[in-house]
Amino acid sequence: MFGRRTSRFLAVVATSLLILTGCGSGNEEAPANGGDLIFARGKDATTLLPPTTTQNADIWTLQQVYETLTLNKPDGTGVVPGLATDWKESKDKLSWTFDLRENVTFHSGKELTADDVVFSLNYARDASDDANLWAGEFALIDDVKKVDDSTVKIELSKPWGPLPSYMALFAAAIYPKDFGGHDAEYMATHADGTGPFKVDSWSKGQSLKLVRNDDYWEEGVPNLHSVTFNVVSEDNTRRLQLQGGQAHIDEEPAPLSMSTMDRSQDVSATAFESTKILYFNLNNTVKGLDDPKVRRAMSYAVDRKSVVDVVYAGYADPASSFISPGLTGHAEGITGGEYTMDEAKKLMAESDHAEGLEITIQIPSGVADRELLAQIAQQSWQDLGITVHVQKLDDATLVTNRTNGDFEVQVGYATSDVSDTSQMINFLAVTDDSGIRSGYGDPDVEKWSTQALAEPDPDKQNELYAKIQQKVADDAPIIPVAYQKALYGISSDVVDFKPYVLGTYGLRETKLTQ
Repeated sequence: MFGRRTSRFLAVVATSLLILTGCGSGNEEAPANGGDLIFARGKDATTLLPPTTTQNADIWTLQQVYETLTLNKPDGTGVVPGLATDWKESKDKLSWTFDLRENVTFHSGKELTADDVVFSLNYARDASDDANLWAGEFALIDDVKKVDDSTVKIELSKPWGPLPSYMALFAAAIYPKDFGGHDAEYMATHADGTGPFKVDSWSKGQSLKLVRNDDYWEEGVPNLHSVTFNVVSEDNTRRLQLQGGQAHIDEEPAPLSMSTMDRSQDVSATAFESTKILYFNLNNTVKGLDDPKVRRAMSYAVDRKSVVDVVYAGYADPASSFISPGLTGHAEGITGGEYTMDEAKKLMAESDHAEGLEITIQIPSGVADRELLAQIAQQSWQDLGITVHVQKLDDATLVTNRTNGDFEVQVGYATSDVSDTSQMINFLAVTDDSGIRSGYGDPDVEKWSTQALAEPDPDKQNELYAKIQQKVADDAPIIPVAYQKALYGISSDVVDFKPYVLGTYGLRETKLTQ
């Protein structure tokens, strides 16, 4: 457990909360074709241009509007055809060729060709644009070339076996060449994809509405007439709207409200398997946090089991590594994440900051579990002589601060966007100029990551992943806290809505019974 002060703090919190496990329920009524699905979500979208965001509210919206060459399987085990029907690796493993799907049109009416794919992928990998947050994911691509109108060749600087998985990354979305005659600023508020839904209206801070793409290339889908994402910042209000019939899906309800929600006859509180990892993001470049001993002490001082029980009501598991068990590269037996206050105090005394220090944790406003987690950290790190201030900020400011390195500690979470483990490593551990901007850059981690990308033997690849996970645990550039479930409150009117293991969801097959 935590130190005595924190134990009392947790006990007080625990007495006022119900701990339970979630369950799902199905609806056996025959679904109607059509309907207007309404989401209640805590955050608004921030942009309609995929490579310029890391926010889930953006990603989950844009994946209904834009498509990629490949698509993730719902169980996260690989990819299936998307805008590409087939792909092939060259004999020298330095290029991949993709055959494009025929008779696909953008929402603007333009027919999809290789020129659009070349433009989109080159834009996604353009590191010269500071707004492009995902260029590092495509660093091994040397060039993207048109072979003919329906064929694209991707040339590599080194062999890259996982490339088809990365073509399912939302940041590799395909839009018209030259943005259809517009610029990036225009595209940030005007989407033009090939997906099953298209943007109808966006009242920023209030709601974003999608309508069915009647010219979608796959017959029979989507079923819904429209999807509306209403911004409802307060968790309790979202729950009441779901229970009252004003919303069909409560996106990411607070874990501690799941029991109340599940008591309603027409609502199920459902926990889906996920690759979601909750963590403290530490800025390794600021005074105090630039000392690995301080960071490791902070990690040892976090009682993850108590956090899971109290903050996440059992809808999570304690995290030993920054790689979720939902990914094939997850390694068991990683040390450094266990709770031991004695070791934490010993490391703090050996550090250059034995006299203590002050830090600020930045958290999103109105998110109850993040606030509670920050309070727990405040209590536990106080026993190390660390004074913690909590700063509540809106999402846009949090993202800007992270991008600019203007933070000391942030509470963040991530889900893998592709089925290959390397993506989470790049995002969370190889972060000197991309990803979460922790300022961490270790030569061994980068070397092993590069070797793993080119390693065809899965067992040897996983050995490299295990070395990376242990090194990151030793250096503690971030502090993994919990592997979380994907939580949703779902009306019984909703059929065939099931988020993917990789954290996203598709709405092509979703239906409403009424």
